[in-house]
Amino acid sequence: MANNRLSALAASFFANFETRFKRKEKDAFLERCKAEFAELGYMDSEVIIQKAGGGKNLMVGPPDADILITAHYDTPAANGLMLVANPVLGQALGTLAFPLVILWLAGFLAGFLSVGNPFVSFLFPGILILLLILGFTIKNKHNHNDNTSGVLGVFRMAEFVASNPTLKDRCAFVLFDNEEWGLLGSSAFAKWRKKNYPQKKDSAVINLDCIGYGDILLLAATKKHEDWHKMAAFFQNQGFKIAKKQSSLVFLSDHMHFAGGVMLSFAKKSRLGFLYLPNVHTRKDTVCDLDNIERLSASIFKYLCETIR
Repeated sequence: MANNRLSALAASFFANFETRFKRKEKDAFLERCKAEFAELGYMDSEVIIQKAGGGKNLMVGPPDADILITAHYDTPAANGLMLVANPVLGQALGTLAFPLVILWLAGFLAGFLSVGNPFVSFLFPGILILLLILGFTIKNKHNHNDNTSGVLGVFRMAEFVASNPTLKDRCAFVLFDNEEWGLLGSSAFAKWRKKNYPQKKDSAVINLDCIGYGDILLLAATKKHEDWHKMAAFFQNQGFKIAKKQSSLVFLSDHMHFAGGVMLSFAKKSRLGFLYLPNVHTRKDTVCDLDNIERLSASIFKYLCETIR
């Protein structure tokens, strides 16, 4: 069961900060996050607002931390059709199929409507592309799972870690901006860490993204590494149904910029048996299972206590 603090924080976020799409919305949310970290006992001196990737990252804890617990706090545009988190095809196949279908449809209709007029042949694909681009400018109205759930997970982890002085000295919490625009915030942060703390290039990075809906715990990494294997084995022993995915094309998130990065998400199986993240980037994103977040956060804390020396 989710604890009272997590439940109250979730209610506050959903009521007051469900969209963090415009700069004004993001700045208001960061102020709320700073206040929450302060209530958990983190000092102002531990808080850094970093201008990065055209936005602002929030980091709390030692900048040279051995362990980074991260999430992105920006919310997406209403372009779920393009993402194709498909309950039939799944994420990977849907992502591949969508551009192929659009290209075929554009070519077919342009040829059908042009009736010998080359201007129409170019006009229709242009309009279609413009409509797709406009989809990125309309903010999604509901964002309970993507990625309010991940931010809630970071705060639950911050609460756990605050009770363990050894871990507190080694952990930092980072909320990235502009993940939805190409992982810009995490890219800038990774470059900053590499420049200032090159000895920490292999630090453990646990990235929480869409952990509020689903029954399969997805562990995604861009390449095989020790933390990925250890975490998968640990969570399986904790009773989670897990799926390990090594990919640089599907299930993209901020973990990709870190050598020791692992993304944790809850997923579902499509009708064809493939994984997908349900309802993200759509107005149906209204589900956030706080029990999922509580169970996962408690398990991550246990993992850190037992495996990090």
